[in-house]
Amino acid sequence: MAILIPSLGFARFDSRGELRLAERLKDFLEDNAVVWHNLPVGPLNRHPDFIVVHPVNGLLVLEVKD
Repeated sequence: MAILIPSLGFARFDSRGELRLAERLKDFLEDNAVVWHNLPVGPLNRHPDFIVVHPVNGLLVLEVKD
């Protein structure tokens, strides 16, 4: 089970699809994976829906379209 920041109880999702994906990422990724939701990135403070960091597989940035 991955670490989700913020946790499901405290995160504010813009769509039902984001919530569903967050639940799947949390349940199906390995324990050492970290998933950030709506984290500001870069000088323009863009907010991708999810950023997944895994020590072996690397970095994945996801934008949900639901």
